[in-house]
Amino acid sequence: MWLYLHHTGSDIIDLDSVTGRWRQVDDAEKPSGAMVLADLPIKGSYTIEDGKRYFTYWTSNGRFVFRTDEGLVFEVCQKRPDGSIMMLEPALACEITPSRYGDGRLRQGFSQMRLINATSDTVSELEYNSERFMRFYQSDFTAAAAVQDLSDWDFFVALQGAFGIFNERAASGRVAFTVEDDGTAQVQGRSMHRDELVFADTGQPCPKSGVWACMTDLRVSAVLTQGEAMPSNNGQSVQWVWSRPD
Repeated sequence: MWLYLHHTGSDIIDLDSVTGRWRQVDDAEKPSGAMVLADLPIKGSYTIEDGKRYFTYWTSNGRFVFRTDEGLVFEVCQKRPDGSIMMLEPALACEITPSRYGDGRLRQGFSQMRLINATSDTVSELEYNSERFMRFYQSDFTAAAAVQDLSDWDFFVALQGAFGIFNERAASGRVAFTVEDDGTAQVQGRSMHRDELVFADTGQPCPKSGVWACMTDLRVSAVLTQGEAMPSNNGQSVQWVWSRPD
């Protein structure tokens, strides 16, 4: 499976999820015309700390995995066919705290990441240079900076955030819109190809009559007529995806 170096969005490797071995992906292997990550069969990302690699990825059967260079593998959650989430290790938590020396003094610029299980035991931990990623984040003046946050640079902040998102979705039953590697998306029980998808934001004129689903929770729908204003959801501006004729 192909993974990208988290803070660069490039340096793609091909990871064998069975053996843990990996190799660099040559440019010649990439699909012709591929310009951005979305054009590639990317399954996740990785980071390198003290020469060791840490990986997160989605398996072919819809499981989200965190893997260490030492071969520890944690299957965090399962994405069901309808897009809902089931936690596989419900009590597993990701904690990031400032690093400290043995005498209790703060280790400037470093953070401690721990995975903690149901009995409060640490099952995986490391110290890493978190200040480096903060500098990258604060120095980003590209257009992408308007929609990115620290998790787009810091692999472990992204991992911690993923735990929060997955736990919330599992508890609430919320079904978020996602597009699979084959270019299809499940929208309220219908499999739709990327080319069929029609989107619209709150306040825009409805481009197509029918049933529309809220992209942050596909359980929420609205029947709309072409030309009328796209609604909000619970007072929030959202994006909608066309689901089916009324």
